[in-house]
Amino acid sequence: MSSAAAPGLRPRRACAACGGTDAVVCHHQEFVVPNNYPLPAAYDVLICRRCGFAHADPQASQQDYDYFYREWSNYDDTKTSTGRGLSKYDAERLRITASDIARLLPSKASILDAGCATGGLLDALRAAGFTSVVGLDPSPRCVSACCERGFEACVGSLGSVPSGMPRFDCIVLSHVLEHVFDVPLFFAAAERLLTPGGHLYLETPDASRYAEYLSAPFQEFNTEHINHFSARALKNTARRFGFSSVRVEQKLLQTSAETRYPAIWGMFRDLGLAASESDVIADHDLPKQIATYIHDSVSMMNRIGGHLEAALKGHDNVILWGAGQLAMKLLALPALKLRGLRAIVDNNPILQGKTLCGSPVVAPRDIAGFAEPIVITTLLQAGEIEVQIRQMGLRNTVLHLLPTSAADHRGLRAQPMLSRSAKAGGDS
Repeated sequence: MSSAAAPGLRPRRACAACGGTDAVVCHHQEFVVPNNYPLPAAYDVLICRRCGFAHADPQASQQDYDYFYREWSNYDDTKTSTGRGLSKYDAERLRITASDIARLLPSKASILDAGCATGGLLDALRAAGFTSVVGLDPSPRCVSACCERGFEACVGSLGSVPSGMPRFDCIVLSHVLEHVFDVPLFFAAAERLLTPGGHLYLETPDASRYAEYLSAPFQEFNTEHINHFSARALKNTARRFGFSSVRVEQKLLQTSAETRYPAIWGMFRDLGLAASESDVIADHDLPKQIATYIHDSVSMMNRIGGHLEAALKGHDNVILWGAGQLAMKLLALPALKLRGLRAIVDNNPILQGKTLCGSPVVAPRDIAGFAEPIVITTLLQAGEIEVQIRQMGLRNTVLHLLPTSAADHRGLRAQPMLSRSAKAGGDS
């Protein structure tokens, strides 16, 4: 961890978990972003000195993030994004979330899924017996997809609530809070939209276990994820804004046959009374866990850089397959930075037509006839992508980010799946 920020230098936003403004910088993250990208290309990751919460300090506003999810949302695409429940792993994730909510709320409860994407959780909640469910999402395309599935849904977010919204017994923020710049604004809006004594369901990645399930270097330090919660930090945050924890648990999400993703979730009840400073319980473990994650990510990135440098020797130009978050970090490596990009391929139509490092993002069919080696910019689906490349009849040299023999390196080994959530404690 680096030394404290210079005297007089205040973070652009206070700590979401406790409101503190005294922090240390633990990491500086840079990205190579597409042209006209609305989010910052760099930020510091801070650790709150008072409570131990980790969060990014981007030069941005909530409006920037609202615009991003309205115009650049990866969740618009039903074929490549999560949240619709089309893959068996995504469907099971959504089923478990709905089941956990159903354990704690009666089926007559009205629910708002804020950040509903294309409606997968709405579907799962309906299947779990809830009859009054509504979606809210910044993307008009996501909202249209929800309406096509027979749900009521509105364009907006808790940062820009549409006028005329009714009150709900429960508001769900499932894998949303880690994306939010103005956390106090979201909690204030949630309180206004809840019935007296209503409930807030929160689910986020579990920063206390990032290093245990590392599947790509700095995967959680991306342009979108700017808040990093542990179970304690989630409780502190909710309590700060007047919500008492009913239940807080850890879970593992199975995202593919080989990979697991750590998460935490909690159901919180609106007490209508904000916490005092004495209610904050510092998380002394999270800063150490984040430091381990940073160390392991640096090590993995160095291995990737060395492998690509050797594998691309003699090649002046390359094709990248994938324009996502990892690609935005890899493009800063000398192995790629010093070479020409013939094209960047991505299956996501939302990204196609964009420009990255002066090169177009194109559909797979658009590289037919190109001879340059193809670098697959993911560690998780590289095998599936190589199969797609060969099925297209392409004979280009295909390079993975790490040698095949390293497939079982730390973070890519199969991890045990928890069939039920592992309890992370109550309101202690």
